[in-house]
Amino acid sequence: MSSQLYSAAPSPDKKTARPRLLSGGPALCVLLLALSAAPSAAQQQSTAPAFGISSGTPLLTQLASTGVVVGQGGNFSIPLHDGRTLWLLNNVMAGEFRPDAQPAVWDIVDGAAALAASTSPYAQAGALRFVTNEAGLPLPLLSEGAAEYSPARKFWPRSGLCAAGKCYVFFSVMNNYGPGPYDYFRVGQGVAYAENPAGPYKKARYGARYSFWNDVEPAFGSALLPDDDGWVYVYGRVMTAPGDYAAALARVKPDQLAAREKYEYYSAAASSGPWTADLSEASTFLEGAPEDFSVSYNEYLKSYLAVYLDQDTGSTLARQGRYPWGPWGEPFTLLACSPEAYCFGAKEQRGFAAEGGRKIFLTVERKNAPYLYEITFK
Repeated sequence: MSSQLYSAAPSPDKKTARPRLLSGGPALCVLLLALSAAPSAAQQQSTAPAFGISSGTPLLTQLASTGVVVGQGGNFSIPLHDGRTLWLLNNVMAGEFRPDAQPAVWDIVDGAAALAASTSPYAQAGALRFVTNEAGLPLPLLSEGAAEYSPARKFWPRSGLCAAGKCYVFFSVMNNYGPGPYDYFRVGQGVAYAENPAGPYKKARYGARYSFWNDVEPAFGSALLPDDDGWVYVYGRVMTAPGDYAAALARVKPDQLAAREKYEYYSAAASSGPWTADLSEASTFLEGAPEDFSVSYNEYLKSYLAVYLDQDTGSTLARQGRYPWGPWGEPFTLLACSPEAYCFGAKEQRGFAAEGGRKIFLTVERKNAPYLYEITFK
């Protein structure tokens, strides 16, 4: 068992320091794990921070920069070292806008990438340059050959990270079960990588297959958190009972994202300690977690911040936690959404945060179009 664990003990700078690492034996490990896993009354009853919110700015506009794209989903952004932003997208709809401003869809590409020339959130609207083929149509991001790309199977990008000289994309393997454009179910979860942010991406193998986790295991890659402790925390939605879902958590080093055997899983009950190689011992939290959400560390709030869409109400909710795994405070509403707007995929775009987290930026899909919202905490 590792002798390193997270301590709830305050550091000298009690207001600004993050949880720090302590050394200790097995008895100390079990004690501190129990303390960190049990939420205190103060943590669960913490008051939601005051904030203001901007009106939504549509990221996708019918300009020359977007070409034939009239709708898209996914919308996970990755800031690049060269000053650009990489966007991971799924269900990219190619077509045109009719005179009544309604889209006519010619084709749906299951996963694609786009690049914006800036990492500023204010410069993203209408600035997406899609990775396209010679005809100007968006290229499938995760299909390595024509034989692999089929209407019976889709590869949906989820979250991603550029680190250690490569860009990594977590994806869902989706199989078809009906004639509709959304008649697909998840049969696995994997990781792809590329030397160039625009691709081509190669799917990492785990034995003979390219899904790291199967259909009954957590969909790791739903959210991604590269933390300053040197670990990448990878969240995955998992079914806990018929119709009920929560999140599980894995961690891995940035240069080992494409190696399935290097992942460890957070467990509040494993005898080996808080991190285990045995996926069956993984704990769950964030009940009601959707397919896509986000987790970030917010220096201004001095807490981790989970942002997700409540599927019952359509509202964008947030919860604060002391550690990447919690314990998590009560949810509070960031943005309400009317049923007719068909909101989906709410998440924070972590790379756009400003003023130490006082300002954060959310994307929410409304009728298959991404909108960007600015949240300013008071």
